[in-house]
Amino acid sequence: MQKDYGLLTEQKVLSELKKRGLPCQQRVHIGDLEIDILVGQRVCVEVDGYYHALKGKISRDASKERQLEARGYVVLRITGDDAKDRRKLRHFADQVVRAYREEKDRLQSDQDAPLTRNIPAQGLAQLKTQLEKEEEKEKQRKKQEKEVAKLKKLTDEELFLQAVDDLSKRGRK
Repeated sequence: MQKDYGLLTEQKVLSELKKRGLPCQQRVHIGDLEIDILVGQRVCVEVDGYYHALKGKISRDASKERQLEARGYVVLRITGDDAKDRRKLRHFADQVVRAYREEKDRLQSDQDAPLTRNIPAQGLAQLKTQLEKEEEKEKQRKKQEKEVAKLKKLTDEELFLQAVDDLSKRGRK
């Protein structure tokens, strides 16, 4: 009977969230954890009845919340008493809407963010230096290829004049 009462309270919260057009799923499993209501991809809503105030349940709820947050979820809780109060339930639903929008925006910006967003600045600087060195080597290689191609087209006399010119340039340095 008490379990049914908890489900009715949960259903009341779910109904309020769905009225606001939020994508909700009830009784979702994330790993070995069961979530009362999942809103979108990352907002977990937990409806806490009176039994959540029991000593052992408090620590389990806190552990569950830490595990979910460590996995990147936002956890919002509402008590059964607050769910019964229409004003408090609407206020809570507003909080869920804000959290859902923030998470949706954050997920979108993560998709739009550059691939380097999680690389430390020092690592990026090293990569940039390495890329610049490789670009310089590539330029030198292409320059040498052009010179070789040019030399292949030159006559013996032109090659001799080119060699004299190169030697005179070296002598000036």
